[in-house]
Amino acid sequence: MDWSRAKTIFIITFLLLNIFLGYQLNEKKTASNINFTAEATLQERLSEMNITIVVDLHEEQLTGTYISGTTELSLETQIPDNQEVLMVEDEFVTVLLEDPYPLLQGEQSIHVQAKQFVVDKVVNGQEYRYSHFDRELMQIYFYQTYEGKKVDNYESGRLPLMLQLDEDMEIVMYEQNYLTILPIHPQGKEQEVISSIKAIEKLFNAQLIPPDSKITKVEWSYFSFFKPHGEVQVFAPMWNIGVNDQIYYVNAIDGAIQNIQ
Repeated sequence: MDWSRAKTIFIITFLLLNIFLGYQLNEKKTASNINFTAEATLQERLSEMNITIVVDLHEEQLTGTYISGTTELSLETQIPDNQEVLMVEDEFVTVLLEDPYPLLQGEQSIHVQAKQFVVDKVVNGQEYRYSHFDRELMQIYFYQTYEGKKVDNYESGRLPLMLQLDEDMEIVMYEQNYLTILPIHPQGKEQEVISSIKAIEKLFNAQLIPPDSKITKVEWSYFSFFKPHGEVQVFAPMWNIGVNDQIYYVNAIDGAIQNIQ
């Protein structure tokens, strides 16, 4: 990466971070206007309203920071010799396998075998995590991760790695996008973040968890609500919380709440 491009990416990254932080601050102020106090503990209040948490919560104290992702423009030059690059479009590389990779029925689960293929055959494959298998389209999807946590973009609608299978359950082709991810430390270091139960309390105090609800998902991830600006994108550490059929994202640093329909 030459100095001119590096300087441009650096400037864009911090401009996006400033916009992101301003947006989060506004959301936090809005959410704080809807609040009430109670002497009872959160667990007691949830129990009184018949609200149940059906997943395990993260108990350890975590630290986190904002991160930036820059599209890896040289990805096509890193593809192994026994694979053919068919096209490069919209920052995705489409790759054809010279030797299809079989997924064996009755052996390990499909997603375990697919993950092994990704680790062994795909550039930076260890940084991807299984998402889901679309049996109708015969496509297996993966997220990219940062330090083991999912990196997600609500606006994109497209996961960064897709494996295409044929009717014989063989991987014949894949499409890949890869972000070079770096931490951003506005305060010079990683910050302590709110716990998963505190994130649930944020939703409860904002009256976003109705009586008789089930909290079905509590997951730490990195999430962006903004489209990439050129090659650069900024992500915030978020608690992804499922309440019945609704998904909320709670910023793990400042507690701001976003609703995903």
